Amino acid sequence: MRLKIVCLCLGGSFGLTVGLTTEVLAAVPQSPRIANVEILADQGWTNNSDTIWYDNFESNTTLNTNYVEYVNDSGEFAPITSESLGGSGRSMRVRWQAGEVGAGNLKKTFGRAPGGYLQGPASRPTEDFTEVYWRQYVKMQEGWTGNPSKLNRAISFAKSDWSQAMIAHIWDGSPTGIKTDPVSGVNSASQVVTNGYNDFGNFTWLGGNGASSSNAQIFNTAESGRWVSVEGRVKLNTPGQSNGIFQLWVDGQLEASRTNLNWVYSWDDYGINAVFLENWWNNGSPVEQERYFDDFVISTAPIGLATSPLNPLVTKTSFSDPDGGDTQAAWQLQIASSLSGSDLVWDSGDILGAGLSIEVNNSSGSFLGSLSGADRLLGEQLYAVRARQQDSSGQWSSWSPWNTSLQTGLAVGPLGDFDQDGDTDGADFLLWQRDTSVGSLSDWQADYGAAAALSSAVGVPEPSSAVLFGASALLASMLASRRQACGYRVSSRRSSPLSTNSAPLARGFFR
Repeated sequence: MRLKIVCLCLGGSFGLTVGLTTEVLAAVPQSPRIANVEILADQGWTNNSDTIWYDNFESNTTLNTNYVEYVNDSGEFAPITSESLGGSGRSMRVRWQAGEVGAGNLKKTFGRAPGGYLQGPASRPTEDFTEVYWRQYVKMQEGWTGNPSKLNRAISFAKSDWSQAMIAHIWDGSPTGIKTDPVSGVNSASQVVTNGYNDFGNFTWLGGNGASSSNAQIFNTAESGRWVSVEGRVKLNTPGQSNGIFQLWVDGQLEASRTNLNWVYSWDDYGINAVFLENWWNNGSPVEQERYFDDFVISTAPIGLATSPLNPLVTKTSFSDPDGGDTQAAWQLQIASSLSGSDLVWDSGDILGAGLSIEVNNSSGSFLGSLSGADRLLGEQLYAVRARQQDSSGQWSSWSPWNTSLQTGLAVGPLGDFDQDGDTDGADFLLWQRDTSVGSLSDWQADYGAAAALSSAVGVPEPSSAVLFGASALLASMLASRRQACGYRVSSRRSSPLSTNSAPLARGFFR
């Protein structure tokens, strides 16, 4: 709330009279964030040969069965149903008490590992992994404060006493972000020199040189209340070379990268064989507060974001306004196919009332730009989203930053359904006219019903047989046929158009 003071000075025979009037100006609401995006029930990990481990915490199997250690902090770190990625199901909640340091952890082993204890619950226990990707989603409760020190780490255990050959830390960065922090436990003679777990005295910190810091301030209070994808990648160095890799993606965007690391010299007794999810705050949490983990994946290939349907339900964070008496009057959601927002493809317009969620379709908003006339988003596409909100005094908040938190899954439909709206019609032909790379004209012809139907379908002169034949022949020479006997297609995987630094797409299916 701002206070405006107006002074009126009036002259008269009885002297100077001063009048003061005050006008209360309403403060603008706080900028919201995208709290959650609906995801597909089947994320495609169960039968995927790249998958080392996947846990969405929906199973009733006790966590102690699948993890080498599960520390539940007297029940404070445990599965709950009140928070989950996508809006339904379970996640892992961790609750810190004010001043508390350790609030529980999950330790997952995989591949060959030294000793029966580490090997016992390991996934794919006979393999050696020299390159792995791992991803977790993390959400801080709304109003979160402070930067917890630990998040996760990938490890190569070298001995049964938990001596470590290397560690890839993803943990606190300055001031409220995260960073990569690589460590070697091997000397130049290729000998493991650590003794036991976290033998700091024998660690060689490989340093960041500025490349390890992330610009994503995920622990900032302004970013609280939303699910964030955090993905790491480690590739061990070739023996005798300094070409090891450590990379970090946040919401599908590459935030930190090192490609010159000498993780283990020529030591090769074991590969990478563990990923730990951690809740450790070196100086203790300043207040009692919670955060949540979900959709934990370890893979031999890039992971990317959890995949969503083509008409996803999108939810923003709760309304907040410095003026205590104000309530939410409306909000607005926009979606773009470019991180800069230059290609706006959907706009809700004003969403009146106090609701927090909206489904992306052509009745709740308008498809624009490259999706003009569509009724759903494209499959296998990484989208940027943003929101703003209006209070009951008519003040709009600023827009939230564009954020790539929406990844659609694979679309299944007719080969000629270029706009992926579930049918093959004139709109698909018009899309092909604008961009022939969307597919083959012969697929459209076969699905729609021959060239003679073209003019009546789209209201344009019928192309000559020679033109159709020439176009089909040209496309056939350019594009591999994707026709299947059933007359349906599964869209090919495409790199994200948003950023050359984006993680490749996750494997999910839209049906």
